[in-house]
Amino acid sequence: MDSLIAKLGYVGVTTPRHEEMRTWAPEVLGCMLGPDGDDGAVRVKIDDADYRLSFHPGDEYKLAYVGYEVLSHRDLDAAVKRLEDSGAKPRFADEATTEARGVKHLVQFEDPFGQPHELFCYQESNYRYWNPPRPHAGFVTKEQGLGHVVFGVPDVRKAVDFYIDAMGFLPSDIVTLREPLGEMWFLRANPRHHSVAFVEVPHSLGLHHVYMESVDLDDVGYSYFDVLGGDANPDLLMNLGRHIGDQVVSYYIRTPGGFFIEYGWGGLGIDDLERRSPHNINLRQGKRPEMWGHKFRMQPNEAVHPYQP
Repeated sequence: MDSLIAKLGYVGVTTPRHEEMRTWAPEVLGCMLGPDGDDGAVRVKIDDADYRLSFHPGDEYKLAYVGYEVLSHRDLDAAVKRLEDSGAKPRFADEATTEARGVKHLVQFEDPFGQPHELFCYQESNYRYWNPPRPHAGFVTKEQGLGHVVFGVPDVRKAVDFYIDAMGFLPSDIVTLREPLGEMWFLRANPRHHSVAFVEVPHSLGLHHVYMESVDLDDVGYSYFDVLGGDANPDLLMNLGRHIGDQVVSYYIRTPGGFFIEYGWGGLGIDDLERRSPHNINLRQGKRPEMWGHKFRMQPNEAVHPYQP
């Protein structure tokens, strides 16, 4: 059974540094700001949707929700049944929460580790224009959604089983990392190589990074070299490089929200991967994740997320 989930829709966190996103997102990423949330949340806009990232005020860094979009209320009902049949406990959100998210229908549930997730349909698009604070070609979204999210989990197979069986994602790649890290799994719901991924990290759990894909490589280069100052930036997790799996050229930077953003360009769609490897289209396994670059600039203890469910 294919996924009823169409794409990654939005990510929300709480952070004591939420106000910094008013300048950080436009300056570093070239993003617009969407309308503030009712609680004063700073929202980041990258396409027709009113927002894709939401930074809520709070005393601690915490993952608030990850929202996945389905294309209709009928698909939403079917996705809820699939979650119920898999032992999850989805429930429709109250009217106030649904309105605060800017969607028509909203379902909330937790994964096996207690992390908060949502399904929604019919997101508001009241600001259908692209007027960035500096010249910027825009972001790859549409049928592919926001980008992708990556979680550190203590048991990667437990996570993968839930996301495949209960949520309908399909696997794209497996990478075996060096100890103490275990396997890393990449799962897809549309032509994007992956919308969600998991890396096994002992005694750790939470959101690690969100991927945003620019239409133009020059926007990534300008952000990396001219705005951040390249490898010398203290918030840089990994320098400019290219992955083997999805072939993205990107860098990783810590945000005022606590998690990292992978800012990149050039992701290879899964259809293209299938054409290039017609006899092995469902799952690939490797031990070398990088084509070039992506060298760590932080110490291992600095490269972890601050979130716990």
